[in-house]
Amino acid sequence: MMFPETQALVVERLIQEFEFKERGDKLRLGKCPSCSKKEAWASLESPWVIHCPRNNKCGETTYIRDIYPDLFEKWEKRFTPTAENPTKTVDAYLVEGRGLPVDRLKGLYSQEYYKDFELNIGSTTLRFPITDEDGNHGWWQRILDEQGVLPKNTFKKGWKSQGHSWLTPNTNYIESKEIWITEGIFDTIALWLSGITSFSCLSAGSGYYPSIFLNSIKEKCIAAGNKPLPKLVWAFDNDKAGHDGVFHNIEKAIADGFECEAALPPAGRKKNDWNDLYKQDRLKFTDLETYKYYGALLIAEKPVDKAILIYKRNGNKTFPFDFNNQVYWFKLDNDKYDEYMKDINFEDKDKDNKDWLEDEKEKALADRREAALQAAANVTKIVNCKPTALYYQYSDETDEAWYYFNIDFPRNQNSVKNTFTGSQLAAASEFKKRLLAVAPGVVYTGSGTQLDRLLERWIEDIKRVQLINYVGYHNELKTYVLGELAYQNGKQFKMNNEDYFELPKNINLKSRAPFTLDINANQTDYQNAWITNLIGAYGVKGLLALTTFFGSLYAQQIRQMHKSFPFVELVGEPGTGKTTLLQFLWKLFGRINYEGVDPNPGKTSKAGLTRTFRQVSNLPVVLIESDREGESAAKQFNWDTLKTLYDGGSLGAQGVKNGGNETYEPPFMGTLIISQNAEVLASEAVMGRIVHVKFYKDQLTKNSLYASRRLSKYEPENVSQFILKCLNKEKAVLEAYSFNLQKHDVFLHQEQHNIQSSRVVHNHAQLMALFDAMCQHVIEVPEQIQQQVHAELLAMAQNRDKVLKSDSVIVQNFWNTVEEMEDAITNPQHCESVVNHSAKSDVFAINFAHLYKVAADYRYSLPDVNELQNALRHSLHYRFIEANKAIQSKITSSTKRCWIFERPMANRD
Repeated sequence: MMFPETQALVVERLIQEFEFKERGDKLRLGKCPSCSKKEAWASLESPWVIHCPRNNKCGETTYIRDIYPDLFEKWEKRFTPTAENPTKTVDAYLVEGRGLPVDRLKGLYSQEYYKDFELNIGSTTLRFPITDEDGNHGWWQRILDEQGVLPKNTFKKGWKSQGHSWLTPNTNYIESKEIWITEGIFDTIALWLSGITSFSCLSAGSGYYPSIFLNSIKEKCIAAGNKPLPKLVWAFDNDKAGHDGVFHNIEKAIADGFECEAALPPAGRKKNDWNDLYKQDRLKFTDLETYKYYGALLIAEKPVDKAILIYKRNGNKTFPFDFNNQVYWFKLDNDKYDEYMKDINFEDKDKDNKDWLEDEKEKALADRREAALQAAANVTKIVNCKPTALYYQYSDETDEAWYYFNIDFPRNQNSVKNTFTGSQLAAASEFKKRLLAVAPGVVYTGSGTQLDRLLERWIEDIKRVQLINYVGYHNELKTYVLGELAYQNGKQFKMNNEDYFELPKNINLKSRAPFTLDINANQTDYQNAWITNLIGAYGVKGLLALTTFFGSLYAQQIRQMHKSFPFVELVGEPGTGKTTLLQFLWKLFGRINYEGVDPNPGKTSKAGLTRTFRQVSNLPVVLIESDREGESAAKQFNWDTLKTLYDGGSLGAQGVKNGGNETYEPPFMGTLIISQNAEVLASEAVMGRIVHVKFYKDQLTKNSLYASRRLSKYEPENVSQFILKCLNKEKAVLEAYSFNLQKHDVFLHQEQHNIQSSRVVHNHAQLMALFDAMCQHVIEVPEQIQQQVHAELLAMAQNRDKVLKSDSVIVQNFWNTVEEMEDAITNPQHCESVVNHSAKSDVFAINFAHLYKVAADYRYSLPDVNELQNALRHSLHYRFIEANKAIQSKITSSTKRCWIFERPMANRD
């Protein structure tokens, strides 16, 4: 059964997303979520499952809950109680969340409400009374909503739950031959509905041995004339907590006189409990022996006991198996077995005892076989740990792949996880080396054949996980991967226990990140007063820097819409607080004690810088102050090499490690922020891509200093929720940005603003639109401050447009000095020029060695030659033509290597 509210939503999504068509009582001709062929079908009335009929090529069964988990949340909001059905919310949860028939459970539960007054958050609850002890009744309840904020379950306040049990109605436990004991109430209900006598001990914890009810059973059996006690089958979850609980409770129950067994749900990629098996119709009596077999394997006392259980079930005479987190090899010695069995002779027995019965013969034969098995079983330890292949992780971009293993140790040592390559698994010697490297104290002593058998078990039908080599946004999957959190369509996902993200539509994703973002997902720890301190410390300039970080979260989406994302330069004198500001902005993203990377070739190699650009997607790359003096001054960074990053161009080719000629050319997926004391000097094409935010010392006050200090004291756990707030509003932010951009683009293009460069208009309009979207959906900024930010961006755009039409300050000052030298210095050789070596009237040729000697002789000050040469490459007034060209000097009448410039028309003879 599926409630009409959910059925309508599911059908709508299947039609829109997978193109299903309604045909009678079925949805047909839809795209299979696994193979994308339009042959899939689902039930129209209860579309719980999508079936692919292509059994030979796909045949996958896809559960709606896996691809649309959001449709099975927020029970209280989706199912409001009515006068006719006051328990509609919990009824929906039992039916859709648990797959249980409400009509058979009526009277066993109630709908209640839980409120956390400290958090001011509440939720509807499903409550079950616990009445196994007269005069001491309690209850257990499942909290339906606000998962991750409110606790999952609670007991009656002040009531001690240890020792208690939840019992099924109208059940004669005394007359039962065996009783299954589960952890949870839902598991017990699933077994009870399947005809299995069961009760719940409420938890697998060591303090939850159900002594109250078991003592009651013992007393009633004694009162009934020492009636035999029922056998107890401990049926906990198939995980570590469940295993520990089984061992603990069996020990106590045996001491109390009970015969015990264990039963376990099947292990697999996805954890199944008894409730899950009930929903899958896998609790038939024919299934129960299999689950008891799994339990018997768990509680086997010795390796040989477990091996014989496996042999009896499968009949294989050699196989690997694990026991106590170590791997053993079983081999049945056929000669020993035959030798042991041939000595039994029933004929002689018959002569001595005429009453020898056939069933006694069978029992004797079974006992003999058991003894023969014990004698012929050869068990050898081949590795003193338990490796488990979790999944196959692959990178499509680099054509690399690894098998990801979990390695458990005996004696409760902490497990480790690490990767193995195909070649390390293909040979016993290589496997042994790798195991020694990743698992301390572990040695593989098995053969290559034994390793092959292990591999068959480890990697058959192994799960596949897509690997990305960066932190941030996966464009094709529309998913943010940030440390231990991921966001898709505004919904948060946490990394599972196997270190990857299980996302809707059977997407498994993992980031092999070069750094991590330490983000606190607990919104109750968030302190939003930081925005006041940011404004107090840095004013509108701080908000512009914040907008740049904020906008980087949507860089790829913005580039898809509008082709580009601007570079932003934060520039100012030393001591204006740029470092403090950047470190705080990184805290908002969960990156601690980080400012940026120095691109200077003396500090970072070209390969290292390229990798830095590849490390992020929809996150900023911050290039910080590059030295302009000292030894590294001769190796100034060439900003023109970054021009292609503006529209997400390639970072350069990288070879793929596959023995061929393939290359990998990843695009730039982040944004660029430049933080320096001096302004960037580059070509007009690069300068036009930069939004220039300048900080001045005269803007600093005592109040701003105090605000800056308060800002630096915020801990990441109190502000890193900012990035989650941004991602949660991804859709709304992008819609607001797109709408606002058109408005601001029109505004900046108005004639009275006199901004001629369309690129400058576009860049500043983008920041205006992002700032507005941020204020609308993420932070609160006073209206007056918002107006100041708009005015500042207008002034910045006008100033940037003027800069593109003129030379930089260093170039202007240089040519002013050169013209002054030409006018003031009398040339002893009576040449027309003191420093111009060209004989042509339209060319100015400078030899820098000669120029600096003349300047020194006549006490003229010139900047560092390397910095000057870098700036002069972009000279406009004296247009740069060529560097280091050999010409005949009219000053020295010899060949000189000179920098060639075209003289302005007004300065020609």
